[in-house]
Amino acid sequence: MSSDKITESLGLRPMSDIPDEEIKNVVEVEDEEINNIEKFDENLPAVADEVIQDIELARQNVQNIIEMGDDAVKEMVEIAKQSESPRAFEVVSTLMKTLLDANKDFVDLSTKKKYAVEDTGPKQEAQVTNNNLIISTSELLKMIKGNEE
Repeated sequence: MSSDKITESLGLRPMSDIPDEEIKNVVEVEDEEINNIEKFDENLPAVADEVIQDIELARQNVQNIIEMGDDAVKEMVEIAKQSESPRAFEVVSTLMKTLLDANKDFVDLSTKKKYAVEDTGPKQEAQVTNNNLIISTSELLKMIKGNEE
């Protein structure tokens, strides 16, 4: 099968027909795109640092609310016991539920911060090894028969 039939059926031009100037222009455009991507990557660590700072600020705020809520629950329980009012106990239970939700948010923020710190850490490049065996079927059959004997 000739490559001319393939290029004709796919509507492509053979590389030998493309002038060198046109190839250089394509390579230059690709180099510019790669440089733009590298410039974009340089801005990422600063954004990641801001995210970590925001998560830490939110975490501190939630922690302060939890601490104040603990004190408020203790006082509200005392008030509810003294007044023996059903409404006071209802308020205490609502406050406790709110504090439980705040504790869940606190844990979520801690895990998000952990993952954000891991994402900004040094990245290990994966090493890929491709073992390609390019062989014809007849050679493969000869190899198989050679191993059996």
